[in-house]
Amino acid sequence: MTIYVRSITAEESEILDHWERADSVIGYRRARILRLSGAGWKCAEIADVLGIHIETVRQTIKDFNRGGIPAIAPRPRSGGSQPVYTDDVAEAAETLVRQKPPQEQAQATWTLTSLSEALAARFDHISTISHETVRRLLNRCGITYRQAKEWLTSPDPLYDVHKNQRDRLLAMAREAPDGSAIWLDQSWFVRWPYQFRAWAPQDQAPRVAKRWNEDVDTTALYAALDDETQEAFLSWAEGQPNSEVTIEFLEALMAHQNSQGKRFIVLIWDRASWHTSKRTKQWIRDYNRRAKQEGLTRLMTCLLPTRSPWLMPLESIFGWIKHQLLGDRLFKDIAELRAAVEHCFRHRTARAKIRRDKAWALVAQNSGLVV
Repeated sequence: MTIYVRSITAEESEILDHWERADSVIGYRRARILRLSGAGWKCAEIADVLGIHIETVRQTIKDFNRGGIPAIAPRPRSGGSQPVYTDDVAEAAETLVRQKPPQEQAQATWTLTSLSEALAARFDHISTISHETVRRLLNRCGITYRQAKEWLTSPDPLYDVHKNQRDRLLAMAREAPDGSAIWLDQSWFVRWPYQFRAWAPQDQAPRVAKRWNEDVDTTALYAALDDETQEAFLSWAEGQPNSEVTIEFLEALMAHQNSQGKRFIVLIWDRASWHTSKRTKQWIRDYNRRAKQEGLTRLMTCLLPTRSPWLMPLESIFGWIKHQLLGDRLFKDIAELRAAVEHCFRHRTARAKIRRDKAWALVAQNSGLVV
């Protein structure tokens, strides 16, 4: 049933005439709706000529018939809802980021996600808050949340050649059913606690205060990560890695690979001195000569370009482990530190394998391949 406007009084007609001559688009449309309806136009016809929805026409007529001019008078915009994240929330975020995370989080430093959860728990009117909102709140306080590191540019003049060699050998190992690619790297871990912060003022670089002037307990982790299975072969070394320790690790690694029945492995590592030393190279030559005679797993090495940590996936794993475990946490002895690092390492690689398998399955599905 079509509705029409009621009789318009002379006083209301004068107001509508003013709306039709004014600059307000909303007032003009509402005045035209009432004028056309008073002239006998149907709601659908009015909506079509004014280019608006028919329900807008009906609602305007109903409001006027019920409440007159005050019911349809244009109202100034309120400016939107009041901001939820006021200066109090920003100050709380700044206070939290300058403190240590609680012990139950088992983290040495804050992350944006943990900060968002802590802020949501502190304020009753906030149920959830995104990590990007926390980043903006910290920027409001003059704090930039970023990782305490610098991106390097490799000075290697043959960077493209060495990177292409790595990609070619990596692809060959992935395609061969009896071959595998192994990433090998080392990292140092300190039992003594030190202060670490992932935030810094905008005009300053992040800093890590290390107490090198004190006697500290350090240990080095040798890690060999299988590119396909993401299984880690780990070994600890006392003090500074050298050629002798590296050769011992390679002997244990190749014994493990021979038990897996591999025909060859591609060992990808950086250009550390104990990787490129004469003793290490001689051991690799002697081992491959013996492997050819006895039918053992062949060892092929690939050196990464100089100063290119972004080409080594173990670099990000080591960094993540140190971010999770170290800081001002004190381990009672080296054994406890090593156990925690190994547990964290295997947990990290297991999660990475799940994400990588899903990504590879999605790529194969989009390519029309059967997984």
